[in-house]
Amino acid sequence: MVVKFHSMNIKLIPVLYTVVTILALANCVRETDFLSSNEDRNVLVVSGGFSDGAGPHVVRLTRPGDSNQQAFEVVTGAEVVLSDDQGNTYTFQEVTPADGKPPFYQLSGVQGIAGRIYTLDIQLPGGEHYRSRPETMPVQVKIDSVGVQGELFITNESNGAISKEQRAFAYAYTTVPDQASGRYLRWDAEVVFIFNEIFKKYYPIPPPSYQCFVTNRISDQLIEMADLSDFQPGTSLYNRVGKRKIDFAFEHRICFVVYLRTIGRDAYEYWKKIDQLISPTGTIFDTPPARDFGNVDNLSDPGNPALGYFEISAVDTGRVYTLNGLLGDEFILNTVPYCQYEYTHWPPVNHPECDNCLLLPSSSLEIPDWWQ
Repeated sequence: MVVKFHSMNIKLIPVLYTVVTILALANCVRETDFLSSNEDRNVLVVSGGFSDGAGPHVVRLTRPGDSNQQAFEVVTGAEVVLSDDQGNTYTFQEVTPADGKPPFYQLSGVQGIAGRIYTLDIQLPGGEHYRSRPETMPVQVKIDSVGVQGELFITNESNGAISKEQRAFAYAYTTVPDQASGRYLRWDAEVVFIFNEIFKKYYPIPPPSYQCFVTNRISDQLIEMADLSDFQPGTSLYNRVGKRKIDFAFEHRICFVVYLRTIGRDAYEYWKKIDQLISPTGTIFDTPPARDFGNVDNLSDPGNPALGYFEISAVDTGRVYTLNGLLGDEFILNTVPYCQYEYTHWPPVNHPECDNCLLLPSSSLEIPDWWQ
């Protein structure tokens, strides 16, 4: 995506910086902060969601801080409680990751029930009280199938040369159900791939060479949505839901994971605004977009609601596996492996993660329980 700025759009720079940063921190629901100036540095940003799956369900609380310096502040010590219209309450636990990543709030072992109405209450240490607007858990729409295909992305360089980049696109097929009116869909995707450390022959007694499973999001610039009332029941929907450069992640087995979220109208309208912000298509004479508030009200100060969104969704998941060579002859990786020996320094490898794969972001030694 190429964005051309002119003097009117300079106001958009803090907005776009913040959107990109928050999207990168997302878990199940991408966090979003609409920030127009540092006057908003103390506003609360709420992101996360609750679904009909077992979890973990995640909520993140932040304040923009200084957007010009990209200093985003995590809010800790809050009481975060989910309630339903049957009088049940569930408390999110604050989690501080061991790898130094920002703390967040997590709820596990609780599944949403279709037709029930859910609300989130947030009590901050300073006494501020926030509450999400009630939302009904939808009935889940199923994924028919998912797939992955290779494509060449061709660009014209400034010197007139033409470059080609190999990319893999994830896509999903979904059939519009009979009861389509009032139902809305949002797709997103990620990849999980195997990364093997190099054999450590440079140690006197070689320690084990571990295998990591690495998770990368691939849909932060593809907010794919549908209003099912726009289609006839039985219509087959085809949606591109994520893309990934074909690189070392394809050396070994890689899994494309697609999530289909059935959501309410308010969430659908919110994500439409997000899509308009990160994919500008207007003219240079358009007014820069203002902040778009979500569904979390400030009960202590009604004139200053939180930014972001707490999403209630019913989620279906589809997966497809691939590896080097399976996407066609045009998409075969260079035969030189990513990890190689380099004896000019210690450890003698060309990339530090080849000696310790846990250095890769979002990597784990645990095999996902669904991995085949």
